[in-house]
Amino acid sequence: MGASQTVSLLISAASGLAGAVIGGVVAYCTLRQQLGHASTEARLAREHALKREVYLSAAEGLARNVQYLVGIAQLDLTLQQLHEIPKADPGWAYRVNIIADLDTIKALDEASEFLFLHLLDLMAKRVDVDSIRRTAETLHERIDQLSAYTQQLVAVLGAISGPDATPEARAQVPQMTREFVDAHEQLTDLAEDWRRASQRQQQAHRGLFEATMKAVADLQLLLAQVNVRIRRELGLPLDEDGYLAHVRQSSDRVLVRLKEAMDRFEGQ
Repeated sequence: MGASQTVSLLISAASGLAGAVIGGVVAYCTLRQQLGHASTEARLAREHALKREVYLSAAEGLARNVQYLVGIAQLDLTLQQLHEIPKADPGWAYRVNIIADLDTIKALDEASEFLFLHLLDLMAKRVDVDSIRRTAETLHERIDQLSAYTQQLVAVLGAISGPDATPEARAQVPQMTREFVDAHEQLTDLAEDWRRASQRQQQAHRGLFEATMKAVADLQLLLAQVNVRIRRELGLPLDEDGYLAHVRQSSDRVLVRLKEAMDRFEGQ
């Protein structure tokens, strides 16, 4: 074999080796890129699933807070029963702060601060309503007792004024009559006091109810802002302006209808 042939064979072998090396490098880089992309997608999928779980827990917690807020205006629920309403695990707020974007955290903090401040204000109003209600109930109990007493006096007067009554019994008629007149006057005064207390209770309860519903409506708007931020994070499409406008209009309609219903009820 001549020198030229040997050189040609070496060049051919080197070319084949270089091609194999280059092909291997390209395949390695391609596989590495694919694995990196798959790893990134898997990580994003895990983060997305985690966020969904945390945000669903947050939604449950916020819903229970709204339920508690509405319960303040329900006078058939005592404050003790109100406090026994199942509370959401407060841990959801901390979990949100771990995984949420700053905009979402700010929106949730704004809603939480609003809820806390209005709970304090509405609870103070509820305590006032309960105080007025207890006053009205006490007056009503005294009215019932005095009514029973006046009925007894009427029965006694009938007995000692009858044709079969003894002179001694008849002699008690003036005193018993005075007691009846005094009791009747007290009953009239108590009835007026009860009427005024009942009217104050009705007005105070209406004020509490309207303030509660307004707070709920305003809170819904803040929670709508939270929903917008969460959907952005989860990549869920949404006509944000249309959604916020819908929530605002819906809240306004509900408040108007509630006021109309209360006006009709009080007018009956």
